[in-house]
Amino acid sequence: MKKKLSFIIFVMGVTVAVSPFLFSAHVVSAHEAYVLTASEFKAGLESYTRYPFAPLFDAAHIKTFLLTALAVIFSYIFVFIWSASRLSQALDGIIKKAKIAGPLIIRLAISASFLYAAMSNSVLGPELPLSMVPYGMVVRFLLFLTGLMVLFGVLVELAAFIALIVFIFVTFTFGVYMVTYANYFGEIIVLLLFGSRYLSFDGWIFGKKLWVEKLERFKWLETPIVRVLYGVALIYAGYTIKFVHQGLTVNVYNEYHLVNFFHAAASYIAAGAGVAEISIGLFIILGFAMRWTVLISLVFITLSILYFRELLWPHFMLYGISLSLLINSGDRLTLDSKIVPWLRGLLRK
Repeated sequence: MKKKLSFIIFVMGVTVAVSPFLFSAHVVSAHEAYVLTASEFKAGLESYTRYPFAPLFDAAHIKTFLLTALAVIFSYIFVFIWSASRLSQALDGIIKKAKIAGPLIIRLAISASFLYAAMSNSVLGPELPLSMVPYGMVVRFLLFLTGLMVLFGVLVELAAFIALIVFIFVTFTFGVYMVTYANYFGEIIVLLLFGSRYLSFDGWIFGKKLWVEKLERFKWLETPIVRVLYGVALIYAGYTIKFVHQGLTVNVYNEYHLVNFFHAAASYIAAGAGVAEISIGLFIILGFAMRWTVLISLVFITLSILYFRELLWPHFMLYGISLSLLINSGDRLTLDSKIVPWLRGLLRK
């Protein structure tokens, strides 16, 4: 059953990854980096918000803010009570049977992201055009190359090393903004250290043996590395865009007339979204109510894509990592791995 499921995931992933070579689709993109024009986005990054947290404590919104916070707190309390139940434990066991598919999902996600980025003549997102990068055509070729190598699992450690060099190289152009893509960095590190032996060319040639055998005992770190750097990316994006450069989110709010939906000031919604994104990132780093936190983030991502008609490919990594964390939830470095067993023992007394 596990092998059939993984094979289906692999076939679907290959289909998604190679589809840019079969057809080209142009969709209106969104999020601050995608909704606004390049000049608007650049101008927004050069503008700093003086009191970004003030809207949260404005008298007109403080009641809404507190009620929302209480609703979130109670939802997490309910989730932890549920997680301590026998039914939750049984479902957790069923879900974790697919844990072997977790790294495969992320591998397919990062390969598809590289291929789509190269097709769109950008690096990791449409707001990072290769036209701004020295030797951009060489970088584009390397994105194609590493994308295909990772997709089919051919010398994955070497592909990851090339990808790491590309990531570092483009950082000299885009600077600290690349922290937004720390999730890519995490996956690249994991592939560099542990490769990918499942449903891959490397697995057929080398078997399960790693290039550096001593790293085998550290394979359990795959999920924590990806999880922590994903959380870092979310926190950085939430803080810089929603608070430091709050004008970017305010511009999107105004351009799309979101006041008709939220009925609140643009600065309040921007700050609230920042709190949500930072909280989600922090909870993911800590491994706190992982599945519930990841599900909330997936709802936000999906609603954003549907409402703003965003490009899908920049979100492949977000979906890939999220699905992997849903499967491989509760690794030994999470708070969940300590809290949930304690609650289960408490309820059984």
